Amino acid sequence: MANWFQQFLLTAAVLLLSPLALSAEEGNDGTVVINPIKIIEPDVQQSKNDQAKIDNEVFEAGFFLGMISIEDFGTHPLYGVKASFHATEDFFLQANYGRSEAGRTSYETINGSGINILTDAEREYSYYDVLVGYNLFPGETFVTRNLTFNSAFYLVGGVGNTRFAGDEQFTLVVGTGYRIIFSDWLTWNLDYRDHMFDTELLGTKKKTHNIEFATGLTVFF
Repeated sequence: MANWFQQFLLTAAVLLLSPLALSAEEGNDGTVVINPIKIIEPDVQQSKNDQAKIDNEVFEAGFFLGMISIEDFGTHPLYGVKASFHATEDFFLQANYGRSEAGRTSYETINGSGINILTDAEREYSYYDVLVGYNLFPGETFVTRNLTFNSAFYLVGGVGNTRFAGDEQFTLVVGTGYRIIFSDWLTWNLDYRDHMFDTELLGTKKKTHNIEFATGLTVFF
């Protein structure tokens, strides 16, 4: 009886001291056999995630159409081309060339058709500029519940040259834009620009603000 009680105490002590590493069982001869506990690891297979491939093109080129308000000469259609270099995810360089044609001033209209401040050739309005852009709010545009496009709201600023009224003027340009990326090679852009330059065309020197609204498509390559 005492021998059985001692075996019971020994088995209980072993189980209490090593519950995670050992197990005990009684042999046929009444002795206690200590066996290591087998740890069974679950069969975990790492799931593979297919990620969309992101192209690394940094050049972008395309065209734009819109309207430009030439100060004192009305609002008229505008067309042009643009090209961009995306230096980083946030910053890009952009070059633009646009053309339009100015209308008649209120002075010419009020005083009759015989008075012309500019000739037809001088009414041609064209510009080129180089801008630095910054993607201020990159994000996503939800068209429907199941249709989403990457997009970005950006700021631009830079300098250029405007040819108008037979003269060329140094021009400051500031603006904003909104871009939607339809695919890894095609984007749609909506742009606002303010082209600012000094002129003395109407007798007094002043800084003119020529506001442009345009939209267009560009491709990456």
